[in-house]
Order: sequence, then C-alpha cells, then structure tokens
Amino acid sequence: MALSNYNPGQELASTNLASIIGGSLSAIVDAQAKAALSTVDFIKSVGFTKDVVDEDTGEVIEQGKLVYVNFQYPKMVKPYEPGVKGKIKSIAVKSGGKDYKVSDILIVDGIEVTVTEINASGSITKISFSKEGSGYENETNVGAAGGGGTGATFDIAVQDIDAIPAEFQKTYLSVPLIGLITTPHIRVEEGEVAFNVNISSVEHAEVGTNFNLRASFSRQNTNTNNNYALAGNSLNYNKNTSSVNFKSSIAYQRTSRQGHKIDKTYHMGVKIKVIQDEMPEGMGKLLDILEDAIISTPTENQY
Repeated sequence: MALSNYNPGQELASTNLASIIGGSLSAIVDAQAKAALSTVDFIKSVGFTKDVVDEDTGEVIEQGKLVYVNFQYPKMVKPYEPGVKGKIKSIAVKSGGKDYKVSDILIVDGIEVTVTEINASGSITKISFSKEGSGYENETNVGAAGGGGTGATFDIAVQDIDAIPAEFQKTYLSVPLIGLITTPHIRVEEGEVAFNVNISSVEHAEVGTNFNLRASFSRQNTNTNNNYALAGNSLNYNKNTSSVNFKSSIAYQRTSRQGHKIDKTYHMGVKIKVIQDEMPEGMGKLLDILEDAIISTPTENQY
C-alpha cells in the first residue's frame, strides 16, 4: 500500500510542455525568418547602392541603383578566315559538244556540274556548279562524263586565297553585380525536437522495536542465638531469619520513520538541417530582367 497519494501523471501534467517544445519550434521559425531577411539584406547591400535619405525626415529621396561591374575585353567583330589554295574560280565551256539536254548532270574532274542552257543541236552553252572545293589546278580541255550527249570540254580556273585574320574591337561591358554572385537562400529543411522526462518516485518506511528486560535476585540469612538462665537451667534461643530481594524492570520502545523522494530528469535535444535552397521564381525573373541591363559599349579602337 502506498504511503502517499503521489500521482506521476499529475507531475507530468504540471510540466509546461507547450513552453518547452513550443519555444524550440518558435526558434526554428525565427531562424527561417532571419535567413529570409538576411537574403533581402544581402541583395540590398551588395546589389544596390544605398538609398539617399533625408536627414531631417528620414524619408527616402532616391532609391538605390544597381551596382555594375565593368569589364574591358576584345570582342571579335569578324572571324578568322583560313586561306584556301587551289580554290575553283570558274568552269567555262570550251567545247559544247552535241546532243545534251538541259538539266543533264556532268562530272568534270570530279566536280558535279549541271547543264543550264543548250543550243538547237544540243551543244552546251552554259552550266552551273555549287562545289568550289580546294586543291585543284588550272586545266583546259577537260572532258566530261555523264549526260546524254558527247564531246563537251571545259576549262577550269583556280585561285589561291590568303588567310584573313580575325578582327577585334575593344568593348566595355557593364554587368549587374547581383547577377554574377550566388545569392544566399538558406532554408530549414528539417527540424527535430526530442524531449524526454524521467520521473522516479521512491517511498520508504522503517519500523524499529526495542524490548529491554532487566531482573535481579538477592537472598540474605540472619541467625540470632541467645542463652537464658532460668531456675538453675539454661535456655538457648536460636532465631534464623531469611530475606529475599527480587527486582525486575521492563522497557519497550517502538520507532517508525517514513519518507517520499521524487527525482525528475529532463533531457531536450534540437536537431536542425539547413540547406541552400533553390532560387525563388521571382528572383529568377529578376535576374532575367537584369540580363537585359547588361551594357556593351564598343570603342573605335581595334586590336
């Protein structure tokens, strides 16, 4: 049987769990809010100049402007053109032959040509070709294969073209700084609050009994002998006395002690996982707008 009316449930119910656990959750929410505000402060302090504020009224007179990073670089305005040796300049009809038809395809020294004009006898008067090629040499009276006619010959003229170096122009580029750096977007991905309560109750009782019995016994004998003379006779009187002394004492003592001890142990752990969040959609659109704010200014100087 319990010595007290102690109820552990009441002890646990008296613990302010709302304040203990709720305080940790509020701290996590506050951390997320501070992270968002730090992003705003970072963008304002790094990406823009400071607002112009009226010293008397504290009102913003002029909003901060974008901070630009200026670059100077050589911009290629004309690409490099490699040199070509033996490039076909023209293919001229030397002898038109006969019996050819318009649209006949001929092969002249490996080059595909198309008949575009003929005369009444089917002699070729004009051709076209699309492959310019390289590595050819000047040739004359080159025969042709294919087509419906015969006897056509051609002259091939080639030319050597020197390489043309690329042309560069000195250009100044101004880029918004906010578009060149990573904006911090810290987000609390996971928060875990662990709260443990260990309540131990110990009741103890101690009963003690002390019984003490004491006894003493003593005996004493007294002998008295008297002689009397009576009419010429003697009378002897002998008296023997015995005394007994008996003492006893009884002591009884009973002691009892009882107590109640309560130990309470609290353990709380908070685990938070934060990550660099993806860029918000609004920030992405802002950077797209700032991309159009990139300024490229050419100069007259060329490299």
